[in-house]
Formats: sequence, C-alpha cells, structure tokens
Amino acid sequence: MEKVTLQRVLKNGFISFFRNGLVSVATVLVMSLSMFMLGSVLVGSIFLGEVITVIEEKVDVSVYFKQDAQEPDILALKADLERHPDVKSVAYVSREEALKTFMDRHQGDELVLQSIEAVAENPFSANLNIGATDPSRYESISQFIERSPQASLIESDSIGNKKITYRQNQASIDKLSRILAMIRTIGFSVSLLLAAIALLVAYNTVRIAIYNAKDEIAVMQLVGASRFFIRGPFLVEGFIHGIIASLCTVGILYPLLWWAGGRTSGVFGGLNVFAYFSANIFQIALIVAATAIFLGVSSAFFATRRYLRV
Repeated sequence: MEKVTLQRVLKNGFISFFRNGLVSVATVLVMSLSMFMLGSVLVGSIFLGEVITVIEEKVDVSVYFKQDAQEPDILALKADLERHPDVKSVAYVSREEALKTFMDRHQGDELVLQSIEAVAENPFSANLNIGATDPSRYESISQFIERSPQASLIESDSIGNKKITYRQNQASIDKLSRILAMIRTIGFSVSLLLAAIALLVAYNTVRIAIYNAKDEIAVMQLVGASRFFIRGPFLVEGFIHGIIASLCTVGILYPLLWWAGGRTSGVFGGLNVFAYFSANIFQIALIVAATAIFLGVSSAFFATRRYLRV
C-alpha cells in the first residue's frame, strides 16, 4: 500500500508540474538565474583564490645592490639568509648574469640591444632572489635584510628607500585580495537576493497549484486521504523545479566557462577557469543541485503548510 501511495504521489507531482505550464517554466527560470549567480560566484571566488595563492608562491624578495658592492659581501648576506628559519631559498645573480638574462629576453629588439651595447659599463646590479617558507614571512625577511651589516650596500630608490621589491609585490597581492573579497561579498549578496526571489516565486507557484486543485483536495480530505498523499505531489513538484534549475545552471556554465577559459588564461598566469571547472564539475553540480532542490522543496513545504488545511 505504501509503495502504491508513493507511486501515486510521484505521478501526481509530475502531472502537476506539466499542468502548471508557464508558471512552472517561470519558476525554473528564476531559480536557474539564482543558481547561475551562485555557481558563478562559487567557481569564480575559489578560482581567484587559487590564482592569488599561485601569485603569492611566485613572489620573492629581490634585493638589488650598488654597483660597487663586492661579491664576497653579497655572498656573506646570502649565507646569513640561508640560515634564516623563514627563508626557503636564496639565488645570487651577478651583474654579468643579469645583463645576459636581459639580453636574452630582448633578443629580437634591436633598439634595446643597441642601447645596451652603447653603454660602456654594465648598467645592471647584482641581486639576491629570496623565497620564503610562507608568503606571510616576507615582511620579517625584509626587516632582517635592512638590519644586516650589508644593508649599506643595497641600492636605494629616488626617495631613499632600499630597493627590496617585496613591498611592491605585496601591495599588488593585497589589492587583489581586497578585490576578491569585494567580489565575493557582492556576488553572494546578489545570489541571496535572487534566491529569495526564487523562493517567493516557487512559493507562489505552489500556492496557485493548491488553489487550482482546491476541489480535488477537498474531495481527498473527505475520503480520508493522508497528509502525505495530499502534500506529496507539491513537494515532488518543488523537487522537479530544483533539479531542472540545477541542470540548466550547469548547462549554461559549461559552455560559458569553456569560452572564457582560453581567453582569460593569459590574464591569470596560465591558469584556466574552465579546466578548474571541469576538474571539479561533480562537486560544483552537487552544491548547485542541493541548493536548488532545497529552495524548491522548502518553498513547497511552507506553501502547503500555510494553505493546506490538513
């Protein structure tokens, strides 16, 4: 008997979904828009978070020395840094190596090469490239360098600050982090707003369905139908709304991110948003589906509780 009742509930839910026609379509569209925003924010925020992590891993402290700095003094600072607990690696780049790297990088630019060749003396400075065990430790490393005996050998910029490039890089990372936080806040706020609208639309859809079926519901009540038998089809209809909305969302995100992936990978240092989406598509689809189904079923539950006198 319970199996037959469940089959009838499922059947009536599907019939109700198709019978409501345009109202069901409108509900699915609004829920799809809400889930699309949620999915976009979810993928975008996690992906941009990984981009910032990759950028942080590539950031190092570059220390540039004066032209007359002696190599033994620079190597002495290098040895001190290698013993520092926050330092992961230290690479020494001599003036000659810096010049060669620059020439190789501009191999096809005759104007730049001629300009360098016209200078009698090597214009490049020796430098140390320092990697930290953790990006948060660069500040302490920079302070250690500035307090070292070799600090007087480090070049200064036009306003007298030591040429330690970490601070410029860290400013860019902090700016990216603030932008990411703002995008997350705005995205989730819009998603919540659209989710509330989707909830209201789905709620009103069920309310209209209850009103249209009021005579049938009255007859079922008279013959002693259970609460589950009466409420069940509306919950099934809400479930269908959620499933279709989640499928539409993933179906839109997939080609959109495929199109955007190849065009934005250069901006994000080779990281491809579509590759990330493809690798995590099942987890993302599960989150979107669970949220959409929750919206659909909960709106049906509250609507039936409010308007069904059973």
